[in-house]
Amino acid sequence: MLKLAMERNGHGAALGFELTKIGRGEVEMTFPYKEEVVGNPITGVVHGGVIVSLLDTACGTAAITTLTRASVTPTMDLRLDYMHPAEPHQPIYVSAKVYRSTSNVIFCRGSAWQDDPENPIAHCVATFMTVDTPSISLGNIIRRRLNRLVRGDRAYEREADK
Repeated sequence: MLKLAMERNGHGAALGFELTKIGRGEVEMTFPYKEEVVGNPITGVVHGGVIVSLLDTACGTAAITTLTRASVTPTMDLRLDYMHPAEPHQPIYVSAKVYRSTSNVIFCRGSAWQDDPENPIAHCVATFMTVDTPSISLGNIIRRRLNRLVRGDRAYEREADK
């Protein structure tokens, strides 16, 4: 079920992001080390753009889980602080949490680490705009699927969206 949600995100799926936990306003993800996205071939360190994408994807997904109407949540602003380089050949873990939500803007914090969440590689704050979409749109399908994920309902895996 979590895999299906990630497969719907083409960018995250192409990079190999794995959605490991989802709840209302909270997401955890993993990025398994991949040689294809190394930023420095001498050190083997993953390119910083992958970490930005991972945090943006996690925060955006957390934002979507708080929606109460058919909407999408494009990123308005993302501020990221790199604390230290990622260690080569190790997975990167991310957690993201919504800390405030208004009718038009959702605010989120995220953190990326490897061995210890108390020693982050990077952390971010992000804001997402809430954009209403027609009820028959992709936004409504995404909202229904994420709401089912949050509830732990696996029934939609066996039936088509209506």
